[in-house]
Formats: sequence, structure tokens, C-alpha cells
Amino acid sequence: MKFCNLASGSKGNCTVVSSDNVTLMIDDGLNIRDLAQRATAENIDLRKIDAILVTHEHSDHVRGIASFAKKYSVPVYCHKDSVYGLDAQATPYLVEQDMDLPFEIGDIQITPFRLPHDSNYNLGYRLSDGKRSVSIATDLGGMNENIIRILSGSDLIMLESNHDIDMLRQGSYPFMLKQRILGKNGHLSNEECAQSISALAKYGTKRFVLAHLSQDNNTPELAFEQTARELENACFTEGKDVFVETAMQYKSTAKIILE
Repeated sequence: MKFCNLASGSKGNCTVVSSDNVTLMIDDGLNIRDLAQRATAENIDLRKIDAILVTHEHSDHVRGIASFAKKYSVPVYCHKDSVYGLDAQATPYLVEQDMDLPFEIGDIQITPFRLPHDSNYNLGYRLSDGKRSVSIATDLGGMNENIIRILSGSDLIMLESNHDIDMLRQGSYPFMLKQRILGKNGHLSNEECAQSISALAKYGTKRFVLAHLSQDNNTPELAFEQTARELENACFTEGKDVFVETAMQYKSTAKIILE
């Protein structure tokens, strides 16, 4: 399988995962021009996207979907409780699909799972071609045993590392917004992300991508260092036993090939 994150953050999210026969886009919060530029840089042919999977209806995840689906005639898989957040132009491309049950697109088996967030309905995805698996879990206020269970054993996990708690608490955000981010339906902190990655490394995952970093309440260095410390405490060496990359808002990750 192949993985590439084209954008991650509050101003737009988009990830592409492919098997030998199928290419899926998870969310599209980018305009067509930016998406095309980033895809071209990573040798991703947007004409070969077979379907779009929607995590939830917030605009940074869906604002580009209608125009993309219309341009490329791509089916859109979205939970019925999140459909209202899509541009009406996406309606002809929506697929009626029970998004609470596993399903397949070509040779990729898709397991959706619920994530706690203050959207109407928020999904993570585990994608497998039968040999390798990629899991994506962003925009979640906290981890639980069920999420850990579903993510466990994935070859690559993209997990939210949204904020440094001290930066958030001391920053300029209004009190209510801080409480929302810190709440059980908000966003995952560096600390909880790092602890989760340490636990998931014990189940065999060796590649992680830190995602949805706040531009105001985090830095790539803080997020990475927190995770590296937690891994070291669990007797894993980052860069040797476990590999951690950081997804960015304005720059795509390199394409990761899982063999």
C-alpha cells in the first residue's frame, strides 16, 4: 500500500491511500489548484482517484469535495449524519452506504470507526489490502480502548497530535474555545497522542504520522519530541525501532510505501 498526506491542519486536510488496484482520497479541504500542485509533486494522478471517504462535515475536511467530485466524477462515501455539511453540488456523487459497517472498494477493505469530536458524526478509517493496513484517526477529543483495539497492528497510523497543553492554556484563544479543544469531544493533545503511539508500538506498528497540528498552540518540534520521549520510555528508539513523521498544513509528506 501507499500513503501520502497532502495537507493536515485547520485550514485543510487531504490524504491519499492506494493499493495495487484502488486509490482512495480521505477528505478534501483544499481548492483544486492547491490539491493539484501537491498531488503532482508526489506523482499522484488525481484522475485515478476511485472514491472519496469523508471523516466528518467540518469545512477543513470537506470544502473541496463537491468541486473535485464534479470535475472527476468520483463517488463520495459519507455518513448520513454528516451529509448536510457538504456542498449541495456533491449530492449526485454521494453513495448510499452504511458507514457504521465495514465495506470494500475494489481490493481495499474499509473499516470505519467512530471518533469523539464535536461534529455531527466523526469517523476514522482502517484501510487494508489484505497484506498491509493504514489507519487514520484525527479530530478526536480522547482515546479509548475500542479505538486502540481497531488501530492495533496497523502498518501505518496517522494520529492527531493537535496541541501542546501549556501553549494552549497560556495562549490567546478565548476561554470557551480552549475548553472546547481540551474537552472530551475536542482535539487530541501531544501528550495523549504520544502515550497512544507508545501503546500502539507495543502492538507492532512501526510507522506513525502526527497530524492536525495547531498552528497557534503547537509546533512540529514539540509534537515530535513528546512522541520520541514516550517511545524512549517504552524502550523504542525513534528512527530505528519506530519511525515518526509529521504531516504539515502547507506541505505534503513524501509518499510512504508499505511493502
